[in-house]
Amino acid sequence: MKSYFCTNRVLAWTFTGISITALFFACKKDAAKNTDPVVAEQSDKQVMAGAGYQAEVDLYYSDIFDAVAAGAAQQIPDPSARLSAGDPALQTSSSCPEVSVEGIGAWPITVKFDFGTSCANNLNNRVRGGKISAVFSGFLTTPGTTVKVSLQNFTINGKPITGEILYTVTGFNKEVKGGISFTQKITDGTVKLNDSITAVYNHTKTVKQTNGGNTVANPGDDEYDTEGTGTLVYKHTNGTTVSIAVSTPKPLHTSWNCQWVRSGQLKLVTEMVSGTIDYGTGDCDNKATVTVGDKVKEITL
Repeated sequence: MKSYFCTNRVLAWTFTGISITALFFACKKDAAKNTDPVVAEQSDKQVMAGAGYQAEVDLYYSDIFDAVAAGAAQQIPDPSARLSAGDPALQTSSSCPEVSVEGIGAWPITVKFDFGTSCANNLNNRVRGGKISAVFSGFLTTPGTTVKVSLQNFTINGKPITGEILYTVTGFNKEVKGGISFTQKITDGTVKLNDSITAVYNHTKTVKQTNGGNTVANPGDDEYDTEGTGTLVYKHTNGTTVSIAVSTPKPLHTSWNCQWVRSGQLKLVTEMVSGTIDYGTGDCDNKATVTVGDKVKEITL
């Protein structure tokens, strides 16, 4: 099948524009609850560990829709399709995954992806395995359209990933400072991070395109603001369980032409501690500042 792009296909790529938004969090002490320095130090370590786990988990779930959008962009047929003059990186060049489409001619359309046991993504060097099924209820330009994603024996870099993901289109316009807006809801997402840690992720975020709405055939100028809330629970095989609440006091700003979060803040809260991570004021770099009480540390993402 030739590689074609239409409004529906190109909009599928807008989801991948925010897939690089891996969420990181940090903490600061709550003096009212952490009077014991040993307990406070332990809580800080738990949350800091959770920050790394959350970052990894969110990246994996973003990568899932990256895979869905890449295949859907070229497999969902539309009579108004035209050849893309956009970024060559949008073209599929690898021999995997195998993609099949069910229900052509009427909605819903189901797009199935089979990654086999090892399917490398040349753009980010991740290796996927297993199967993904994505059910599109309509065109991505139509508010109310949903994309339901389910996983079967799915892995990224050998790590088992489960859960249900639902994307819902909430709006679309072709203004310069506009584009698509949608929500992403992850329900009981589970990632086995290593032999001793399993993370359970429930998260809902809203994504609003803030630039590039008038050039749907050229995602290179697309920008997005993302906000969300949710919980991450990570469990040790030794029986320890830590629950963390996630929120965005300042929207995360991302762009298609930068793989990092450009600006914004995230907050992470446990029963005993809370804190923030600041992504800066707009530069495209892999640096962020973590604040833990009176401690401030620059990290490399």
